[in-house]
Amino acid sequence: MRLAWLTLLLWMAPGLAADHAVALLYHHVDAHTPPSTSVTPKIFAAHLDYLAENGFTVLPLGRVLATLRRGEALPPNTVSITFDDAYKSVFTEAYPLLKAHGWSATLFVSSEAVDRKFGEFMNWEQVRRLVADGFEIGNHSDSHAHLVRRVDGEDEAAWRRRVEADIERAQQRIGVETGSEPRLFAYPYGEYSPALEQVVDGLGFIGIAQRSGAIGTGSDFLALPRFPMSTGYADMQRFATAVNARPLPVVAARATGEHAVDGRLDGLRLEIAPGAYRASQLACYSSSGERLPLKISGGQPLRLSITLQADQAPGRNKVNCTAPATDKSGAWLWYSYLWLVKNPDGSWYRE
Repeated sequence: MRLAWLTLLLWMAPGLAADHAVALLYHHVDAHTPPSTSVTPKIFAAHLDYLAENGFTVLPLGRVLATLRRGEALPPNTVSITFDDAYKSVFTEAYPLLKAHGWSATLFVSSEAVDRKFGEFMNWEQVRRLVADGFEIGNHSDSHAHLVRRVDGEDEAAWRRRVEADIERAQQRIGVETGSEPRLFAYPYGEYSPALEQVVDGLGFIGIAQRSGAIGTGSDFLALPRFPMSTGYADMQRFATAVNARPLPVVAARATGEHAVDGRLDGLRLEIAPGAYRASQLACYSSSGERLPLKISGGQPLRLSITLQADQAPGRNKVNCTAPATDKSGAWLWYSYLWLVKNPDGSWYRE
């Protein structure tokens, strides 16, 4: 009953977003592609209808971020729609639906796949069509490799040169083909590390991740959150929760107990500034949805000590922390933390 009431509140009264925005992440918009990276055209159309019917403003992500960095106000209820990889269904299915609403989006292009004319990807002419109609282009690397990983025999300096060359190669190809000079970089597979963030920063990009949460002026502009939308995580209840989300004002995050070989963590410590959230109802969850033990210390900032699960699976692990807003909107403030866990022998996991 409580969940149904929450959903009704979200549908009737979306929260204002003058000082923050929400970015949504899509890959395929197709009923026949892998569910883990797809929404159907029907679901995507329903998402757009919800935004239109509830007074949301849809803007390209770069414009949103520039506005926030200048300290200026955004229109109420601002959302950015983003697509990773440049799959063909974005052009054939998503683009007409967006155009019918008079909206554009941000497309992160993996240039090698487009250059090699892989069947499920757009061609450059289609990318240019989107640019001509107001789409923003971002850099998603040339190779779409797991950029955090070193190859055998590669030291840190060689890794850095290889990754820089990969990103710059995509930048050059995008520039030649579209005339765009992206300043947004979306991490392939959503994987990033402090070292990769330094590379991205050094090349002059804003880093875009794929972990849940809203974007505010205090967000980390080298790992900005986006709510991933895919089958199983794109129903209208979750969509309403996502687009009405607000940033939980985390000002510091520190992992504890990292294992030298596989990257497992024992805990996570957060410092959270005061804000319009109910601190007594703060809760944190694992990737699997299990509620995690935490201790809260009062004061400003508020301090959270989160105990993580011992059986962290190899792959991308996340903690999501939420708290309800203090107003009557039904909105949630949200923060997500991501880390990568290798196999127990120190080798990298497979997709």
